[in-house]
Amino acid sequence: MYDEKGNFYKPDRGSTPAPDHIMLSFCGDTKTEMAVTWRTDTSAGDGYVLYYTDENDVMRCDAVCRAIESDIDISKFNTSRLSRLKPGTKYYYTCGDDKNRSGVFSFTTQEENCERFKFMVISDQQCGLPWEHPDYSSVKRMMKKAVERDPDIRFILTAGDNCDDGQNELQWNGMFTGFDGIIESLPYMMTTGNHDNRGFRQYLPEPPQGKFYLDHADFFDDQFRYSYPRNGPKGFETENYSFDYGNAHFCIMGVNEPAVVADWAYDDIKNSDKTWQLGAYHFPIYPAIPEGQNDDGYPWLRKAVESLDIIFEGHEHSFARTFPIRDDAMFERPSQGTVHYQCGNGSGGRHANERKMWHTAFYSQEEGNAVWALVEVNKNKITVTTLLDDGRIADEFVIDKETDTLTPASLPPVYHNTRMAYKGSMPHIGARGTVCEEKDGVWFAPFAVLCQYIGAKVTKKTGKVTVEMFDKFAVFEEGKSIVKTDGGDIDIHYPVYRAGGQLMMPANESAGIFNIRCRHIEYNNLLDFESIIEESPICRQP
Repeated sequence: MYDEKGNFYKPDRGSTPAPDHIMLSFCGDTKTEMAVTWRTDTSAGDGYVLYYTDENDVMRCDAVCRAIESDIDISKFNTSRLSRLKPGTKYYYTCGDDKNRSGVFSFTTQEENCERFKFMVISDQQCGLPWEHPDYSSVKRMMKKAVERDPDIRFILTAGDNCDDGQNELQWNGMFTGFDGIIESLPYMMTTGNHDNRGFRQYLPEPPQGKFYLDHADFFDDQFRYSYPRNGPKGFETENYSFDYGNAHFCIMGVNEPAVVADWAYDDIKNSDKTWQLGAYHFPIYPAIPEGQNDDGYPWLRKAVESLDIIFEGHEHSFARTFPIRDDAMFERPSQGTVHYQCGNGSGGRHANERKMWHTAFYSQEEGNAVWALVEVNKNKITVTTLLDDGRIADEFVIDKETDTLTPASLPPVYHNTRMAYKGSMPHIGARGTVCEEKDGVWFAPFAVLCQYIGAKVTKKTGKVTVEMFDKFAVFEEGKSIVKTDGGDIDIHYPVYRAGGQLMMPANESAGIFNIRCRHIEYNNLLDFESIIEESPICRQP
């Protein structure tokens, strides 16, 4: 940091000659390779790792060392990529230079022919307060409980938002201070989220000012450039990578430049011959936020995501799990689609979200408990258990590839009469007795009923209904195809008619007036209305 006269001084929790921020990670073949990353100040010599087994002499691996200036500090970041390790072997190691060494830590490489293993998944574990000393102790307590409960956990996978402001080193200082004693011995495999891209131009004195988001996670890339496999798309390798563990393939997709990531991710997954195809992406495709939308990356990433068995997601700070989904249709069998698993909040925050039609399991997490997942791979079966930090189980499901079943059994909705939904929510009592109809390939719906349900102002008069939402209005009249709107008259091509006591409008054309999309999902027989904005449609109280 710099004082008012431009003199540099070290911040609290700043780098020193002694190694800190020590982290294990997979950087290649999980049977024979492992990366050790750590930080020192620039006075320290170039770092290296000393490592050994119970039977072998001490070996040395020099680090790639880089001096990097952050918003508050100038430090040396070191990564040693150990290779030619023995599968299924416990190694001990220390890191540092000739004068300053860490304590002794250990790790165990993956054994040959591994088909049974466990790993832990967390997401949105960021802790922003206090500003000058972010406190991750609650997350650490949860992680320690998890490892005590299942000491055979092999690694930790995150689904993004690893710290609150990824461009501000105070935040990473808080995370690494909080996770010491854990990630030195368990590989920590991070997915980037929007907070990992975020920063403040003036972080201290509090409160931070000048919030910004980057299109590339610059400081994340600076720190972890050599920590993970460098097999992602050019220019975005650190944020996007893949690795195998046992009979599972993991595709980690960052939130930046989905159009660049899409082809790489699809090819990466399709070229894997592993039994299980697992992925991580921060933004949920089928959100629990009432106003949530999935256009951040899914138009590009759909092919890749729908090639996975399970995708682990975050962002919304509630736990939710979907039916197997493909092309927005909800299915019963795991071979028919991808299970979208929203991991919940790893730091125990409270967010008011809701269960949507595509969720077969949900926990709002408004009690303030932190959530984590235990994933157990056992040959052709995978079990995912969702646990709260107080030990309660929020959800548990099993996918069995041999029988193509998902248990506990849960059947997705398949409607006899075509129903309506907006952002995954359905107008039940308000739409009782109304139906949607298809005529000559065109879907008609009681659109005003849906609008009233989602909070629009709907005024009904004889043969006429006025809809006001999203600061727009439209007047639909029975027998007419011309709609009066705030932007002038619009021809919706098909006349409005009456059925079931309501006015029926052409669904696509009427929704389009309000920048809402509509499509018919044939398997479930519903009209799915979706808006790419996250604004509330509710009409303001005058």
